[in-house]
Amino acid sequence: MRPIAATIAVLILAPPLWAADLAKTRWGVETATLANGLEVIVVPQQRMPAIHHLLMYKVGSTEEEPGKTGLAHYLEHLMFKGTEKTPPGAFDALVNRHGGRQNAFTSADYTGYFQTMPRDQLGAMMALEADRMAGLKLSEANSRPELSVVLEERNQRVNAPPGGRLSEKAAAALFPDHPYGRPVIGWEADIKTLTYQDALAFHARWYAPNNAVLIVAGDTDLSEVLRLADATYGRVTARALPPRVALPIPAAPTDRKLTEVSARAPTPAWSARAIGPSLSTVSPDEAAAMAVLIDGFGQGLGSRLDRTLVNEQRLAQQALAGVDLSRRGPGQIFLSASPAPGVDLDRLETAFLAEVGRVQREGLSETEVNRAIERLTNGEAFERDSLTGLANSLGRAKMIGRTPDDVAADDDRIRRVTPAEVRQSAARWFNPAAFVITHLLPKAAP
Repeated sequence: MRPIAATIAVLILAPPLWAADLAKTRWGVETATLANGLEVIVVPQQRMPAIHHLLMYKVGSTEEEPGKTGLAHYLEHLMFKGTEKTPPGAFDALVNRHGGRQNAFTSADYTGYFQTMPRDQLGAMMALEADRMAGLKLSEANSRPELSVVLEERNQRVNAPPGGRLSEKAAAALFPDHPYGRPVIGWEADIKTLTYQDALAFHARWYAPNNAVLIVAGDTDLSEVLRLADATYGRVTARALPPRVALPIPAAPTDRKLTEVSARAPTPAWSARAIGPSLSTVSPDEAAAMAVLIDGFGQGLGSRLDRTLVNEQRLAQQALAGVDLSRRGPGQIFLSASPAPGVDLDRLETAFLAEVGRVQREGLSETEVNRAIERLTNGEAFERDSLTGLANSLGRAKMIGRTPDDVAADDDRIRRVTPAEVRQSAARWFNPAAFVITHLLPKAAP
């Protein structure tokens, strides 16, 4: 454990390196920026002696070069292979010894690493995370086996589940020649060619303090976090960053209907997806109206789709709607349904698109809008009432250029949404002619 001790030993008193841009916002959230550009967000929660330490980088699969899909996710795996100071497995061992948990995630727009630990381990987490921000110790021996792990993960996520490949094809059809049309985990052929040198080069380009945001929630305060961050992250040098890839609205899809027959599919399934708004492409008020529209149309028991397709017409066992608003580029709308026994997908599709057309013309009733507003605001309150919920929300927001104040204002924006705004949102974004529709069909027994 000597290398860990050496890493943590940097927690010595030194002149402060944070910039004087301290700010305090709703929920007691406080922010600051270190001199090297690392943004810091602190969410004080004194209900238990624990902390959630989340480091997010403003880079994801959209920054991968052609032929290198899956590289951002591969690097995420290799970040656990150790550094010059910290041997492989030492980070995990420390977390496990204290009964904590840690993990990481990669998306199209960002990558994150987090640990939940006793509060007295905050400095150790910062030291170890800053250490692997500064550099990794990779080789053919410790990186090549991880490719097999990633390929098996892809197999479990994409190849094995019914409809996994169909969903991947639908995303590629909706975003032709666009970074969002590539799977975050990567195309299988590309993954097989990735090297540790590719990962080190990607790390050197993007893993810098001035391209990261640190969010700490729990039994601490800004003063303590800045003292510890100054002694760890503050010692990592800022670097010049390349420009991020542009994410324009994609061209209209040419393949608008995709069908797959699969022996792994126990029952048929219908889905549609469309380009939608995001918090980066429309105003916050427009995004709020879309959130209310989607919730009222297809989220949970009592939604429009649940009432009409499931309970009244008895055509579906389940019918849902969703939207991804937290994107750096255009958002995505998702619609899906499982047919009731004896109902074929063409009949279900006709009924589903009829409901889409109806809401596009008429919007939602005042009762439906009020129900959606209550569900959304209550859901956000429940999410914030945890050690990790608000921290994760603030981190995702920062990745697309939003601030804690923006997030704090979202509840009020949701509450102000009117039926007229919902109708306008539906008229703009619910266009069946632009949908990419999929049919997943079970393969008949021989």
